[in-house]
Amino acid sequence: MQNKNLENQIDFLLATALQKCGNSYDAEDLTQEVLLAALSYLSRGNFIQNMRAFLLTVMNRKFNDMLRKKYRQPTIFIGCDFDLADERENGDTLEKAEEAYSVRRAVAHLATTYREIIVRYYMDGEGIAEIAAALSLPEGTVKSRLYLGRERIRKGMEYMEKYGKQSYSPVMLSISNSGMPGRGGEPMSLVNRDLTIQNILWLAYKKPLTIEEISQAIGIPTAYIEPDIKTLVDGELMRQTGTRYYTDFMISTIEEKEKYIPAQKELVHQHFDLFFGAIRKGLQQLRKTDFYQAGSFDAKNSLELYFVFHCLDYGIYKTFCDIFNTAQNFPDRPDGGAWIAFGTVSFSKFHPQEHTDLIAHSYAGERHEYFNHFAGCKRAALHTYSAEGFSSHSYDRMAEYPFLLANEDFDAVLTKLLCLLCTGANPESVGFNTEYLKAIPWLIKCKILLETNGKPKINIPLLNTAQADNLWELCGQVRTKLSKDIRSLLTGFFQGKKQEIPAHLDSVPLQKQYLYAQNALLIATVREAIKRGECNGNYNNENGGSPCPMVFICEIE
Repeated sequence: MQNKNLENQIDFLLATALQKCGNSYDAEDLTQEVLLAALSYLSRGNFIQNMRAFLLTVMNRKFNDMLRKKYRQPTIFIGCDFDLADERENGDTLEKAEEAYSVRRAVAHLATTYREIIVRYYMDGEGIAEIAAALSLPEGTVKSRLYLGRERIRKGMEYMEKYGKQSYSPVMLSISNSGMPGRGGEPMSLVNRDLTIQNILWLAYKKPLTIEEISQAIGIPTAYIEPDIKTLVDGELMRQTGTRYYTDFMISTIEEKEKYIPAQKELVHQHFDLFFGAIRKGLQQLRKTDFYQAGSFDAKNSLELYFVFHCLDYGIYKTFCDIFNTAQNFPDRPDGGAWIAFGTVSFSKFHPQEHTDLIAHSYAGERHEYFNHFAGCKRAALHTYSAEGFSSHSYDRMAEYPFLLANEDFDAVLTKLLCLLCTGANPESVGFNTEYLKAIPWLIKCKILLETNGKPKINIPLLNTAQADNLWELCGQVRTKLSKDIRSLLTGFFQGKKQEIPAHLDSVPLQKQYLYAQNALLIATVREAIKRGECNGNYNNENGGSPCPMVFICEIE
């Protein structure tokens, strides 16, 4: 019976060993040693009452032995005077070995203020006066920090008996932003590829925490997370208040993002004419313009989709601001941008088949890229939406551009490439990286470009400045009328649909707190319009559909 219970613990032991060792080879060796020790103990007629607790104790001892042999470090145990013990292989009791491991772990989780003095005094053997001189501190301060450090170690050892869940089961946090991103793609570039930073932000979201509390909960020594926290504070994704830190933007769960999608779809279905009446008339005027008539089939579809997206996006936003009498201001950031961040947290792997409604109603807000006097173009601008809810190919899918430089924005690359195609300028003569020409086959597949006689040609709406002015004027008229049409309807709909956020978080605009009560209205309206035959084009075509909602404005010198 005991042996069977031991077998049932093997997977748990291996997972725990892998977390400790960081590689499969050492983890397998450690697991094997623990199993052999347990079998030896049982073979002598002993009974193990709590198998898992016994195995963990043995594993900690074996792991501790492994580290001492690997690094030839002395065992540290905490007594009345926080002594150092000589390494004596046969003299260490299991209790002291476990305590030694816990002490070293607790020291690693101390903030720099205390950790530096503890290490110098107990591990490097420096005296009080020597430490005070080296750190330019009064001796009384050194003694005080030494005492407080010991107390924190004792408390830390008690705390770390129950690590936070994120020390072994990290969350995944992605962030987006409204407004203009920073020079290096901030804020997304600070977060979206770093699992440690993602979990720091989530840990410090619900309440402010000290660095030590974050360190203990995430299971990473403070020395490793202090630079990350400084980066987040400097990048204005976290704030410091006294000795505590907190995440300074709104985070939503997948469930919160999905919560009101059915209600938004039903609202649009029941009141479609209020959402689309002004747009319908605007489309009729748009289709009569010379720049619409001159476009290819794909360009016409892309222009229509852009027009609908733009009018709904800004029209719904204006309605919200009018209802709540509030504006969304984008603060200037130290990275050169002006943005507001918001995040989504996932506690397990995202399975698309379980969230089809969320995917079908996803889009990213309008982006703009501008250039003056490039490749013979006096002015050039690319306006685009990412219509993620449709099956059209995503031209900005970064996996297709392994040749991009770090933090390079492909919207900027695409805008320059479109300028070159407009004027026929030589790429090298204007300093355009010819590696980026490798993107052309993918852009053809995305229907942004079209191959004619073996040469790429622009296949999206191409407007001059005067034509663009006509487009913006028409968009302005439509979104103003749309906002008037839906104001009364949305005033009632928004009631009770505000996302709750932590009480200390005072920087989140009201628009973000109601974000997912209105975010699906745009795609729901477009889908309903397609279903009723109000929009032309192959927006839902499984072979890629129409190009993204976008327009390219170019004035040649």
